[in-house]
Amino acid sequence: MPRDSARSLRAAVVAVGALGALSLSVPASLWMAPGGVFPVLRPVDHSVQLRGLDGGGRQLSSPARLRPGSSTEIVVTGFSAAEPVLLRHSTGASAVPGGRADEHGVFRYRLTVPMTMSGTQSLTVLGSPDRAGRQLGNSPRAVVFQFVVSVDQAG
Repeated sequence: MPRDSARSLRAAVVAVGALGALSLSVPASLWMAPGGVFPVLRPVDHSVQLRGLDGGGRQLSSPARLRPGSSTEIVVTGFSAAEPVLLRHSTGASAVPGGRADEHGVFRYRLTVPMTMSGTQSLTVLGSPDRAGRQLGNSPRAVVFQFVVSVDQAG
């Protein structure tokens, strides 16, 4: 083999090796911890979804239109299994325990509209700060069910 061919081959091998190492080190540097060799785990946005259902199981529009004394089922998905759930009504300032999500992270709540209630209202469904906040490193997951109460509403 001529001497120039060996140098060319050696230079090509070194260039390919350097390019390969560079291409592997850049993506690895994006997911590596600044001071270590292990990947940094970041929480994924884990949002909750809410549906309001009428007595026949049909989904209600937003804001739902309800009559005093009527009831609707609130179904919220996206919680952790057995996560404690809090409820905050627009008429009250503090959140109260509402129950727990099931083993699939689904929370169900039967909302009965008081006979004396009217106007625009809301029900905020909150994941437990102990489970959602500390475990994921952010604020608790929450979703708001908005509804309008009037005697001439369809619900």
